Amino acid sequence: MSNGINNPTLLDLLKVMQPNGGIETNIVERLAQRLPILEDAVAREGNETTGHTFVAEASLPAVGWRRFNEGVDASKGTNEQFTETCGMLEGYSKVDCGLAELNGNSMAFRATEDKKFMNSLKIEASRALMYESVKTAPEKIHGFTPRFNLSTGSTAAQITRLDQAPYSVTAAGGDYASIWFIAWGEGRCYLVYPRGSMGGIHMKDCGEQVLEDSNGKLNRWLITHWKWNLGLCVEDQRQVARLCDIDVSEVAVSTANFTKLIDAMIDTYYKIFDETDSRIVLYTNRSLQAVLHKAAIRQATGNLTLGEYAGKPTTMFLGHPIRTLDSLTVAESLVS
Repeated sequence: MSNGINNPTLLDLLKVMQPNGGIETNIVERLAQRLPILEDAVAREGNETTGHTFVAEASLPAVGWRRFNEGVDASKGTNEQFTETCGMLEGYSKVDCGLAELNGNSMAFRATEDKKFMNSLKIEASRALMYESVKTAPEKIHGFTPRFNLSTGSTAAQITRLDQAPYSVTAAGGDYASIWFIAWGEGRCYLVYPRGSMGGIHMKDCGEQVLEDSNGKLNRWLITHWKWNLGLCVEDQRQVARLCDIDVSEVAVSTANFTKLIDAMIDTYYKIFDETDSRIVLYTNRSLQAVLHKAAIRQATGNLTLGEYAGKPTTMFLGHPIRTLDSLTVAESLVS
């Protein structure tokens, strides 16, 4: 039984109606975000109905030197199997048929409601790709941060901490941020969707349905089902690097600290194992992006330049785009 709270109201309709009775389709999306990670990421069909399984080298075979008439020991390498699961992100749009018919263009009004769902799916997917963990929320996806969030362990070598030596920029302001270096490509990092399913966002028009309202009375509703089965596969951890514990206020006001930030960015860049056959993109939040952009304009460092990527003016680092990702916060916890 629906409580009716999440259904569009007459006020929602009036807000999008034009004086002539038509529907305003060019609505300003004030809640939209910049989510370039969904534009940059390579996506592929998984080999499982729930995700994707891949095999990675665990050890190399042993080799040795020999002399004539002598042999060497036989050996072999070993492999290890990993499985990345997909999360199921879904939502339902529910519009009262009578309300939609008031303006004489029910499909246009319905489209304005559906567009909001698409925006919400993208925002949640982008946030989850950066921060969600299957260890705390098994139904979701395993994002980048929980994989690269410890100074010890298998991914520790891919993490640079600005508050630690040799940079030692004091992290005292609380506005901590990261810069992510991600190499997208096959055998590196990519998004996956379940085998046999449609890639990307799937929308199903469920048509007109008769359902109970909040008072248990029957009513006609237009229903749209939104679904996105999505997973993140980091096949080679060496193709991701994170520069973290960046106190934005400290690097913004201190030339010395900003120079240390650039040094740390160079060191982090060289943690990427293989630059070939991949698309390397850097991601950070708006606050830190503004600091980097100003430096590029002032030519504070030759490593930062202004260029164009995906048809838009972009700050570049060593020729690679730095993109603003609104799902990255400026209130991260320090890496331990």
